[in-house]
Amino acid sequence: MNRRTFIRNAAVTSAFAGLAATPASLIAKDSFPLARRRESESFPKYFWWGVSTSSYQIEGGVKDGGRGPSICDTFSHRPGAIKNGDTGDVACDHYNRYAEDVKLMAELGVKHYRFSISWSRVIPDGRGVVNERGLDFYCRLVDELRRHDITPHATLYHWDLPQALQDRYAGWQSREVVKDFADYATVVVSRLGDRVTHWITWNEIASFCLWGGYNVGKPGNQAPGIKLNTQKEQWQVIHHALLAHGSACQAIRAASPGKCHVAVAENFTSTVPVIETPEHIAAARRAFVSRAPNANILMPMLTGQYNEKWLAAQKYQAPDIMDGDMKLIGQPLDALGFNCYSGTYVRAADNEVGYEVLPSFKNFPKADIDGKNVVPESIYWGVRHVGEAAGKPYLPVFISENGCPDGAPANAHGEVLDTDRIMFLRAYLCNLHRAVDEGYPVIGYFPWSLMDNFEWDEGFTKRYGLIHIDIVTQHRMPKLSYRWYQQVIHENRLA
Repeated sequence: MNRRTFIRNAAVTSAFAGLAATPASLIAKDSFPLARRRESESFPKYFWWGVSTSSYQIEGGVKDGGRGPSICDTFSHRPGAIKNGDTGDVACDHYNRYAEDVKLMAELGVKHYRFSISWSRVIPDGRGVVNERGLDFYCRLVDELRRHDITPHATLYHWDLPQALQDRYAGWQSREVVKDFADYATVVVSRLGDRVTHWITWNEIASFCLWGGYNVGKPGNQAPGIKLNTQKEQWQVIHHALLAHGSACQAIRAASPGKCHVAVAENFTSTVPVIETPEHIAAARRAFVSRAPNANILMPMLTGQYNEKWLAAQKYQAPDIMDGDMKLIGQPLDALGFNCYSGTYVRAADNEVGYEVLPSFKNFPKADIDGKNVVPESIYWGVRHVGEAAGKPYLPVFISENGCPDGAPANAHGEVLDTDRIMFLRAYLCNLHRAVDEGYPVIGYFPWSLMDNFEWDEGFTKRYGLIHIDIVTQHRMPKLSYRWYQQVIHENRLA
């Protein structure tokens, strides 16, 4: 058994802790020679094929069942904040149509579903009184998933902080949020833990704290849309989010009635060697661990330490760190979710850091006219760097998000022929298969998203779904990419 086969098999064992053990014979069958695997392009039989969504983006029902307002409600109703004045008030009406949506998942063939829980639906004021009607919605959703043999993967926070906590102490700018988040996690896991074993603490600290909700010198373009005065304030917000992640890891394990699987989903930066030679690969590894947001988000979560070079460079702008903080942040994970959309090309350089980040120009391929660069290799290198650069070779990695908005309108028959999405997903999956083929511990894939939804400041103008949603009628129509992904799942290979 070579090193990477050993790593993969060890990772599988860890990834399925708390579930029925994967038969040894099954793993052995997947350990066939690399030449055969490249020919078939098949994925391991234990592989998680899934889809992703989040609460505010699809649920609607913002005043139903005792739910309280969140910062997303407040921000989306701010004049000019969202394209076309869109809000998530109704969104995809998943709150009322969840059974129909679960049926569409079952027809797609997925056996795993990543969704998020609305904190303000469960605890409307963010702390204190628990809303049983809100919890009951998630109980019904989870029960429906289980009836269709779909494993729920519940994310505790996908950006929708209760507005009451924003008003009370400025939300994530205050250290008070850490205890409230842990208490919320305890409530949810205590109620759902008999049916949910897979938990994700946070979705994209980087996007929420660094690129969306908070900006230095100008308001953020997503909820809560805060303007910060100094870089230190932003690093402190991130530090509080990391502490909340660590406290939630502890709370989940303490409240779970049985074995559970704890992960986090982060859109860490994948640094891609522009040429795959030893010197450029080494440069990409250095960049991966030393540049923000990896240096101050991913590395603390994986190692319990900020990257030393990054921290030293901050000087007086560094976050305030109390005794015990880093130990709390570095809680052990059962797996790491990788939200992968793009990447950054790097080459070796004769300078202080030993690498150079390469620019991209206007003709570089984009996911859409305003979108991110299409860098399919980023999914391979992100997985590989977790093991080789971040020093976690045994940590299972699953792709918790990957996708692009399509540019195809519905035709006269109501079909959306989104060949652009199929091209995008196929290219990224091909590179993900390379990671599987080389023995890196990849355990699953959850494209973003199951359905068209409320895409934050873009409103309903960007459509990431495998299922087309008519926002007026709420009619669901599977797109061509849904049929393609259905075939991928059925064959367990690239199609």
